[in-house]
Amino acid sequence: MRSPIYQVEFVGGPFDGHRQPISIPPTALASMAAFPISRNIFRLLDRETGEPNAPTTSLAIYELAVVDEQPRYHFLGAASAAQPLAEA
Repeated sequence: MRSPIYQVEFVGGPFDGHRQPISIPPTALASMAAFPISRNIFRLLDRETGEPNAPTTSLAIYELAVVDEQPRYHFLGAASAAQPLAEA
């Protein structure tokens, strides 16, 4: 039997409006997450070929909110890839 497919929606920040299919229940998602941003990220989301070894330039930080079983990651801010998160 296949797992049900859910979607997590991104609100704000560089991924605003993106919906990512997930195969785990929303309750299993991390409450906070940092996603690397590089020149490739939007190409990869559009299923295009990215540039090999494109450096990460920043991290987009999101917090999870689940309302009516709909998971959404809300943008909290960004940090430079060169700056440790503890300083951000």
